[in-house]
Amino acid sequence: MLKEAQKLVASCPCGQKHAIKTSVLECRDGATELLISYLKKNFSAKDILVVSDENTEKYALPIISSVGCRAFTLPGNAHANEIETARLSSYIKASGAPSAMIACGSGSVHDIVRYCAHEIGTPFISYPTAASVDGFVSGVAAMTMYGQKLTYPSSSPVALFAEPAVFSSAPRKLTASGIGDMIGKITALFDWKISNILTGEPLCSPIYSMMKEALGGIIYAAENNADDPKLPLLVMNGLLLSGLCMQLSGNSRPASGSEHHMSHFWEMHAANEPTDALHGEKVAVGTALMLLHLKSNADIIDKPFDIDESIIFSDDVIRPVYGSLTDGIIKENIPNGKGSSVIAKLGNNSLTAHAEEIGRLIESLPAPEKIRDLLRSCGCPAALDEISLPDNDKFTKLSLYFSPYVRNRLTLSKIISAVFISEEAHKR
Repeated sequence: MLKEAQKLVASCPCGQKHAIKTSVLECRDGATELLISYLKKNFSAKDILVVSDENTEKYALPIISSVGCRAFTLPGNAHANEIETARLSSYIKASGAPSAMIACGSGSVHDIVRYCAHEIGTPFISYPTAASVDGFVSGVAAMTMYGQKLTYPSSSPVALFAEPAVFSSAPRKLTASGIGDMIGKITALFDWKISNILTGEPLCSPIYSMMKEALGGIIYAAENNADDPKLPLLVMNGLLLSGLCMQLSGNSRPASGSEHHMSHFWEMHAANEPTDALHGEKVAVGTALMLLHLKSNADIIDKPFDIDESIIFSDDVIRPVYGSLTDGIIKENIPNGKGSSVIAKLGNNSLTAHAEEIGRLIESLPAPEKIRDLLRSCGCPAALDEISLPDNDKFTKLSLYFSPYVRNRLTLSKIISAVFISEEAHKR
């Protein structure tokens, strides 16, 4: 897996320059001992910091005991936000900057560690304890900072050691969350292709194919190995390959699209109460909803549209939904003022000019019910009421039409939303 990614660094047919910071990737029995040896060989024990949370501390203790390094434990319900990054940063300032940081946990622990490691320029090492998310080897951190969901350029791990006996012992719902995160690549890859067609956004075919391979492997595993004890290992391999694709791209585009924007929208609690659902569970539900949304609005490709940028990014439209987050959302979408949104790159006939190609892409998307059935067969939620969110028409529409505001990233869903909001404004 890593060797395949490194080949693209040396020479890629797309002509773009790619980079991989992760030089060691061990996902096999004995990975813990390999990690201990790696630490002893490359770092001074007293300068290493192992970060876990109250749930994963038991996996950190053998490493700490064998190496003799420092430890920091986050709360069991820690989220990747300004509170937890400040907590870890304060400890580092008080105790001295480590020569290396180890993230021992799942998604939140990794995002907190990679963010702080990036801030102080310290290498970090990944030790995932559940096959729950695809961000272990990515180079970005998904953070909720002061209520707004943002993606920050951050540190990729210099090495990853994943012990099957550890991550396979995690609760089944964590592995199901990993499957949900990977199923989201269906719409993420679709959105990447759409933006490439409409705006010429660079799309690296080998990376695209690698992500398709990772997605295909997860779908096959979910369909044929849902009750196999080896399922967590199959899922972890897909998650790691996905993370490498993001690292190669230098951003989350290959792995995150409209389905993640929906998840982020719910995580910002702009229109809903907080839910305890895992990230991958929300992505799974978002994917199923987005598939239905895209297929239901396929006729958008057959007509020119008139999008009024001054309306769709106006305070009057955004504040009733996003409230106190409105200023940040507007800045995200038009970072350099009028004309700097991804929507501004589109002409009125952008879709009709590529109607045949886009129509084929929409047609190739799987049926929403098929994906819902697949998710549920693995124990992953697939509908709003299954993740404690309102399952009604009003909330669904709010989620579909306002989640695209989370990122200044082009998706077909963002275009559908812009057309809808412009048309509704003109009716008034």
